[in-house]
Amino acid sequence: MKGDLRVLAVICIIAPILFVLWLSFNSEFLIPSGYDLAIDGYVISRTLMIIFCLYLLTKLGYFILESRKKDED
Repeated sequence: MKGDLRVLAVICIIAPILFVLWLSFNSEFLIPSGYDLAIDGYVISRTLMIIFCLYLLTKLGYFILESRKKDED
């Protein structure tokens, strides 16, 4: 049971990171069709995605550290 929860936790951490990376490289997805003047919103949304990606990476680091501490005990 613990292994299943660990796999679910890893998927819940990695999936948002992969989605953010996909959105970073697929920038046309953020600009609505017929509205090419959305550059300001595009820049803001891309910046927010980078911030959230870094946040998720930090949480992933804490998760790995906590799981190692529990394995050692």
